Amino acid sequence: MNLERLLQLWPKWQWSLTKIAALGALALGILLLLGAIALPWMKVPLGPEETVDAPATSLWKTLFTLGLATALGLRLFGRPFLSMRVVCLMPVLLIAYPQAVIVFDDETSGHLSWLQQQHDTITWLGGDVFLAHGTRYQGQAPAVDMEDPPMRLAAFRPPLVAPWSLGIAEVPDLIWWLGYNPVFCQFVSKGWVFGQLGLLFLLCGWLGWRRKDEEHGSRANEFRLCATTFGVAFLVWFGLACIPITTASYSLKKARVAALNDDAEAGLDHLNSACKAMPALSFDSGVLAQKGSFLLAQGESHVPEARYQNLLNLERDGYQHRAAELLENLIADGPHNPALDRELTRSLLRVAIDDFNAGNSAEARRRIRQVCVREPTAIQALFHLQLLALQGNHLEENRYCRETIASLYGNFQRREKKAVISAGWLMVAQGELEAGHTLAAAEAREKSRKP
Repeated sequence: MNLERLLQLWPKWQWSLTKIAALGALALGILLLLGAIALPWMKVPLGPEETVDAPATSLWKTLFTLGLATALGLRLFGRPFLSMRVVCLMPVLLIAYPQAVIVFDDETSGHLSWLQQQHDTITWLGGDVFLAHGTRYQGQAPAVDMEDPPMRLAAFRPPLVAPWSLGIAEVPDLIWWLGYNPVFCQFVSKGWVFGQLGLLFLLCGWLGWRRKDEEHGSRANEFRLCATTFGVAFLVWFGLACIPITTASYSLKKARVAALNDDAEAGLDHLNSACKAMPALSFDSGVLAQKGSFLLAQGESHVPEARYQNLLNLERDGYQHRAAELLENLIADGPHNPALDRELTRSLLRVAIDDFNAGNSAEARRRIRQVCVREPTAIQALFHLQLLALQGNHLEENRYCRETIASLYGNFQRREKKAVISAGWLMVAQGELEAGHTLAAAEAREKSRKP
C-alpha cells in the first residue's frame, strides 16, 4: 500500500537530477554551517599545548547564528524572498571578520604577527634553516644560521594615503588593511572557511530547488535578488571598513607634520588617535619608536616607551653593552603593556643572537631561555635553544625543543614549516648520535626526511 502511495505521489514531486543535486547541496550546506558554528575560526597558540580562538569570534558567531535563525524563521513563516536576502547578507558578515581580528584586536594581531615573522625569519633562504630539508653540516651541526629578527614588527604598512587616492601599487596594502594579510591566512581555522562554503552551498541548493519557474517568480529574478543584496551589502561594508583607514591616515599625516614642526605633544596626540582608529598600529615597531621619540622630546624620559627608544638609540649608535643593560632593567621593571613587552622580548632575542654570534654561548643560552619564559610560543628562540643544546650536548633539552616546535607548528598552515621540523629532527639525530644512541639517531634521521 505504501509503495502504491509513493508511486502516486512521484509525479507531483517532479524529481530530477537537478532537484537531487539541489537537495544534496542544501544538506551539505547545512552540515558546513553547523561546523562553522561548532569549530574555531582562528588558531591562536598560547603555548605548546594551548590554543584558543580569537576574542572577536564569539561576537561574530553570535551574529552568524542569529542571521541563520532569522533566515530560517522567515522561511518557515512564508517569507522566502526576505529569507533569501538575509542569507545573502551573511557572506558579507564573514568577509568583515578578518579586519575585526587583524586590525581591531591589537593583542591577538600582535601575537600572531610575531609568530608569522619568526616563521618567515626561520624559513627564508637566508634564514635560520639554511636549506629546506638540507643535510649539509658545519662541523657537527646541521647547516643553520642564527638570524637576527627584523627590527620592525607590524601587521601592515601604516596607511599614509587615503583609500580613494590609492594607486595600483597600494592595492595590496588596502587588502591588508581590510585584514587579509599573511597572518590571517596562516592562522585562520576551519570554522570560518566552513561558514563561507556552507553559505555558498546553501544558496546554490536553495536556488536549484524550484518547483516551477512560474511559482513565486522566475529563477532569474531570484538570482538578481541575491546578486543585488550581496552587492549592496558588500559596498556598504567596504565603505564602513574604509572609515578607520581614512581616519588613521589623516591622523598619521597630522602627526608627521607635528613632528616636522617639533610639536611633540600634538604629534603624540595624533599618533594616539591613529592607534584608536586602527588599534593594530599600536604594536607597530615604528609607531612605538615614534611615541618614544615624542615622549623624550617632552622630557618624559622615565616613561617605558621613552626608555625603550633611548636604548634603541644607544644600540644604533654602537653602544650595545649599555643598551643591553638598559634592556635588562626595563624588563625587570615590567610587565608593561603587551605591545611594549613584545618589543622588549624581541630585543632580548636580538641581544642573545649577538651574544651567540660573538662566541658567548653561555650568555646567549641564558637570554634565550628568558625569552622562552616570557613568550612560550617563541619558535625562533626555541630553534636557537635547540642549536645551543646540540652544541652543549644537552640531549633532553634538544628533544624538548624539537617536540615544542613541532607542537607549535601544528597551528601553522604554510608548508614551509616542514623545513623547520625536519631541521629539528636532524639536530635530535646528531644529539642522539653523539650520546651513543645509534638506533634513536637512525630513527630521528628517518623522521627528518618525512616530517
